[in-house]
Amino acid sequence: MKIRVLLLLFALTLAAPRLRAQQLPRRVFVGIDLQGITTDSIQRRYQLPTRNGILVRGVRPGSSAQAAGLRANDVILKMGATEVGANVGEFVGQLKQYKVGDKVPFVVLRNGRKIRQQVRFKAFPTETSPFYQVQYSSVTAGPNQLRTIITRPTGASKPKVPMVLFIQGVGCFSVDNPLNRADVTNRIIDSLSRHGYATMRVDKTGMGDSKGTPCPESDFRAEASGYKAGLAAIRQLPFVDQQNVFITGFSIGGIMAPVVAQGENLRGVVVYGTASRNFIEYQLQNARRQAELRGLAYDSISSRQQVLAAALHLLLTDKQTPEQVVAKYPQARDLINFPQSYRYMQQWEETNLAAAWQSLNTRVLALRGEADFVSYDEDHQLILDIVNRAHPGQAQFRKLPEVDHFFTKARTPKESLELSEAPNPEKNFDFMRVIVRWLDEQQKA
Repeated sequence: MKIRVLLLLFALTLAAPRLRAQQLPRRVFVGIDLQGITTDSIQRRYQLPTRNGILVRGVRPGSSAQAAGLRANDVILKMGATEVGANVGEFVGQLKQYKVGDKVPFVVLRNGRKIRQQVRFKAFPTETSPFYQVQYSSVTAGPNQLRTIITRPTGASKPKVPMVLFIQGVGCFSVDNPLNRADVTNRIIDSLSRHGYATMRVDKTGMGDSKGTPCPESDFRAEASGYKAGLAAIRQLPFVDQQNVFITGFSIGGIMAPVVAQGENLRGVVVYGTASRNFIEYQLQNARRQAELRGLAYDSISSRQQVLAAALHLLLTDKQTPEQVVAKYPQARDLINFPQSYRYMQQWEETNLAAAWQSLNTRVLALRGEADFVSYDEDHQLILDIVNRAHPGQAQFRKLPEVDHFFTKARTPKESLELSEAPNPEKNFDFMRVIVRWLDEQQKA
């Protein structure tokens, strides 16, 4: 969830999802830590004529790469018949064409010499935990077949258990990471499981095992429909206490949550570090706040804000393309460079977020870390006000000390910004105690 800009996702109407019974194949397990040839120094070090190629930073034990003899500091120049560029995302996308068992020649540069290594792709490992049993399944939403990871807590005292649909943050990444138990998502799932909650994750289209529209090309309505399909699948699970189904939405998930919840008998919704305003309104405040934290001159910030306001209007209100916007405002190129497509952002802007929360008749907990420099009190207070005006007493808002948007231990937004560049900042998972306690209380209410 490493985000510079909080991107939130919402749609007022979603097509009814279809469930697919057929199995979704496991993705291939290459098992290499990757880095693009992105700087002159890396290019010179490996004596490359261009910046094309992917640097192998490390090789995972038991992986396809280890079995094939790939090593750290190799540079992958060619995979099959495909010349490899410098973009890691493109390389990962190219791997989608291969299946488990395929044999593919890699051309790598090692110590200045090109060598050919035959790689036979193994299946990606599956998740295991002492806290839960795992079921890999899938749902279909539109043209996309999406991986679902369902967990059921071990040692449950009752035949039916409460369930949490986990909705992740912005960006094209997988929530299926069995090789990294310290991953933030895994730690959240572990915490819920230890306290007796079953969970479901839905991987985004094109990520992990999921197939369909490439994630960077997907819009937010399509992504939200995947979570709606996941909730429909939860209703078919025999071990779930259907009177105690919850949604937790982190960052962008906090705006998807009320959409997915429409028409459902949910016990409650938890959102963390989210927003409740239209994108232009939110982003103008966000851009100024982050610029001030970085110490930019105030006259420079004012000029940037003028350009940003004009560019966002063209992009999001007039529905122009980024190319059209940059042609008129060249200095806006970096200001409108978001980690999702511009259509994604246009759909957020055209949505009445207040209407979604107003129509949601369930208990709501809005959380924000005091050190969060990506989300704001105003948005969480607005959720509280909207829900409680329509359904008195249903919503709570709590600020949490010494934690930021990315669950890093920090006291202030400025400290959080500085720590965002650190390789392994200390995390503060006290927020999970708050969430679990609230979930437990709703079951008793």
